[in-house]
Amino acid sequence: MASEDTFALRLVNLFRAFRKTPWFRVTYIVLLGLVVSLMYFLATSALTCLVVILMPLIVFLFPYWFGERKVRRLAVNALPVFLISILVATAIGTQMLVSENQAIPRQSFPDGGGSSPTMALSNGTVAPYRADPSATFTFRVKLRTTVNATPDNYTVWLNLTIISGISFVDQPPVQMTPSPGNATRNPRNGTWYQTQQSLTNAIYVYGFAVTNNITNPLNWTVSNVDFGPLTAPWGAFYGLILYFTGTSMLLPLTFYYLILFLWWYTARTRQLRTRELGKTLEIPKEKPGTKEEPAGKPKSELSEKAAKAAAYTCTNCGADVGEDDEKCPKCGAVFEE
Repeated sequence: MASEDTFALRLVNLFRAFRKTPWFRVTYIVLLGLVVSLMYFLATSALTCLVVILMPLIVFLFPYWFGERKVRRLAVNALPVFLISILVATAIGTQMLVSENQAIPRQSFPDGGGSSPTMALSNGTVAPYRADPSATFTFRVKLRTTVNATPDNYTVWLNLTIISGISFVDQPPVQMTPSPGNATRNPRNGTWYQTQQSLTNAIYVYGFAVTNNITNPLNWTVSNVDFGPLTAPWGAFYGLILYFTGTSMLLPLTFYYLILFLWWYTARTRQLRTRELGKTLEIPKEKPGTKEEPAGKPKSELSEKAAKAAAYTCTNCGADVGEDDEKCPKCGAVFEE
């Protein structure tokens, strides 16, 4: 038991010694950056508002808990913390995206904008999802209608968008054809459409759309979109996601400096109020030598008399004897010349 207490005491002493070094600050800045980067992915859930507030609170309270009270240091701490979190969150998000081997099926939503209630798109995919640009990519989607018709009564389109930098460049729509060997030719029971495309080394976003050739004006139904197929290198996706991650981190960073300002303003106001209260309760003190001298006796005369009174001391009784006295005024002893 004693050995365990000794070991725990050593750990405490080592931590206290490490806390006094500059590396302690570097360590907690890196740790805070990692924590904030993991919290960033919670911001995409229903806890968005809570996470956006918790991020700056953790960055402020952690060094404050360890005794940091300098406003300049607290202000500077946020910059490397959020920079580390942006870089790490971007790397995690990029790796999650490029590690996907299969496309998530795209579909339309009847209650969404741009969707006709008589047409629905589902199971829209691309294969292969991740490959070199030299591969041939097959896009497929299923059309289902609420009325009996033939595939020729509908036109299904593939919509591709290339992301160059932070700009989105829409490509001309590609008309898709009914897939060979469809089990049914009636779209009411579901008809597959497909097209094959050769792509370049770029970041793509794909989706599907369908028009009704029977009615006038034409009805449209549009599916949701997704990244794919993945033909660009890892660094290209990192640069794109870095832009969106850095932009979204501006909000919690702004909240951090707002919290820091409120704390500084409150502490400063309290300090000024305490200082003013101390001035009100302060009792004025008399300076030395400001007391009035007794009336009728000049200061010079009093000082001369005091000097004469303390010129000698009687060796017989210890009384003070003036310089001109010939005998002690107390015991009567006669002084020799």
